[in-house]
Amino acid sequence: MIIDKVVEIISQEMNLPIESISMDSTFLVDLNIDGDDAWEVFERCYEQFNLDLCNLKFTDYFSSEPCYKGAFYMFRKLKLKDEHLARKKERFTVADLVNACEQGDFEKLV
Repeated sequence: MIIDKVVEIISQEMNLPIESISMDSTFLVDLNIDGDDAWEVFERCYEQFNLDLCNLKFTDYFSSEPCYKGAFYMFRKLKLKDEHLARKKERFTVADLVNACEQGDFEKLV
């Protein structure tokens, strides 16, 4: 099943227990996956499912590395109390990745 394989990939790449990963888990907040780590997960999904990465607007969801968290970030984080809003990033969940793997691309996220 694709769901099980995607969860297994995330678990292996990020050294997370499978039990800590749910379909509703966000990469950025719940799983603490960002930047190069997120890209590594996507590359493994590309290898496993032939996932087309061309339509993924990576920077809408993740920071490039290294990620500088300056004073404006800290202000937004304290004020908004949400990592996605503080970083000005869209939420990306395990369900989003599973759906992309099932479809073969990220077109529905665009």
